[in-house]
Amino acid sequence: MTRADVRLPSASHWRLLPAVAIVTLLLCSLMVGFGWHAIATFGFRDPDDALRYVEVRDFLNGQNWFDVSQHRINPPIGGPMHWSRLVDLPIAALILLFRPLFGAVMADRLAMAIVPLLLTGALCLTVGLAVRRLSDTVTAIAASALIALSIPIVIQFLPMRIDHHSWQILMAAVALWATFDTQLRRSGIVTGLAAAFWMHVSSEGLPYAVVFGGVFALAFLRDAATWDRLWTYAVTLAAASAVFLLGTRGWPEATRLYCDAISPVYLLPMIAAAIALPLLHRIIGTQNLSRRALISAIAACVGAAVYLSVGDVCRGGPFEALDPIVYKYWYLNVAEGRPVWEQTPLMIGIVILPPLVGMIGMLISIRRTQGDQRFAWLTMLLLSGGAYAVSLMVMRALSVSYLMALPGIATLIVLLLPKAQSLRTAPGRIMATVALCGITPLGLAAILALVLSDKDVTTQNAESSTSSSKAALGCTSKAHLVGLAALPRGTIMAPLDVGPNLLAFTPHSVVATSHHRNNVGIRDVLLTFMGRPSLAERIVIQHKVRYLVYCEVGDEIDNYVERAPHGFMADLKAGRIPDWLQRVPMRPGETIRVYRMVTPAAR
Repeated sequence: MTRADVRLPSASHWRLLPAVAIVTLLLCSLMVGFGWHAIATFGFRDPDDALRYVEVRDFLNGQNWFDVSQHRINPPIGGPMHWSRLVDLPIAALILLFRPLFGAVMADRLAMAIVPLLLTGALCLTVGLAVRRLSDTVTAIAASALIALSIPIVIQFLPMRIDHHSWQILMAAVALWATFDTQLRRSGIVTGLAAAFWMHVSSEGLPYAVVFGGVFALAFLRDAATWDRLWTYAVTLAAASAVFLLGTRGWPEATRLYCDAISPVYLLPMIAAAIALPLLHRIIGTQNLSRRALISAIAACVGAAVYLSVGDVCRGGPFEALDPIVYKYWYLNVAEGRPVWEQTPLMIGIVILPPLVGMIGMLISIRRTQGDQRFAWLTMLLLSGGAYAVSLMVMRALSVSYLMALPGIATLIVLLLPKAQSLRTAPGRIMATVALCGITPLGLAAILALVLSDKDVTTQNAESSTSSSKAALGCTSKAHLVGLAALPRGTIMAPLDVGPNLLAFTPHSVVATSHHRNNVGIRDVLLTFMGRPSLAERIVIQHKVRYLVYCEVGDEIDNYVERAPHGFMADLKAGRIPDWLQRVPMRPGETIRVYRMVTPAAR
């Protein structure tokens, strides 16, 4: 790419920053207003946020930097985790900063509210800068503003949403910004760093790292002058991944093979490709298209061959080793991790339609431009198409797909708005302008909700949302676990989604949470609540459980009863309590059900 790619028609650099600052302030104000109740009540929106808080708190209380296991999960063994310490650092830093000023509890609350807002500002700025490199300032401002209308993105940055998803989205934006940098070596280095950080935060970044490498290889096929970006990307990706792995896992843990996180299974192929590229470049040369294609193809084959030789255990995916019971009754029920064709009709439309609109805008830009700028838009289309393909396979990836669609949607709005405003009549101008809202992500979602307003689907979604809300706010919030927290410390048998809040707000341990490396613990929780009472008794004795706890509402409870109508949870909900459990009353207003194990001698 040349400097012509990013030349602005009549806009100065200083115009973008104030506009993005205003967008960020408005968006953050709305997010704080929307999330105020969660901030005030210490309410987590997802079990992963609660467990992230537990991880940060344990780290501040002295847990080893290299140890991310949760020792209050499945004691005395502990619950192994695949999470990265890197995400913990800003939360921990703000907690330490605020503690002397506001006390421990308020410091925790402030840190978990502020970190997502800081990441929101970084995202708005990065998207604006990326689109300005691709197009112009007006389109860049529009793309930044469209973040506020992209619900799958916004929900990952709400206050108290401290899990790693926001970091993944931000790294996607940084990589996109670096892709269109005219300084080729800097472009490769920054993109490689962003992709390596992304992969280390979550192995879900792996396919995107391949997509960015693919578009750089395509640019190299077109123009040998872009070689510096391709090889610096490959080398930086491999080197940074190795540094992150050693720096957060330590030796010898960094040498162990894992399928669900960056490990030698994925690192060795990256290193092999990074070594092969410059060697092939020197041996083969870049005089023509065939030679350049041969360099890229052989390097890709070298990486693939190394992966096939060391990654045999991971060819079936990161969840291949799950116990069959865990796979069937837990993993297949995690809708966000399933492909688009297993979603509700409304969710299918939400995943599919907005990115397609964005890609239409990119196609229009390709037709309207020439030369290097046309190729830049083609690159954007390929990146968006790659992210779109990932979202079709894994529903929770739709946030990155939406992010990649923003430049195209912003372009459509910037092109169509003047046409709408040029209509002769005032009603026509107003109607045409309002109609443009229908091509924003939020507008498209609203249209889909109207079109797909099937009564059964609507009722099912409403009931599911209501039950989940009650379970989270009326049962496992901090204020409603005071009675349980006051009981003598012990191990709790509880449904998987309840576990993280119990760890966050009580001193107790739990058998398992919804985190797949604790395969045995998850299996035993499922067998307890779906099996016969006699099986449940054997399992709780085996785990030395002191309390059995559950909320009376929630999707997980309903799933247990639906899948095992004669199981233990169905008995509990029907009031058939075995003699080895004794009800423990909670404080007035606390709805969580707590039972104490009764020893055989006391029966």
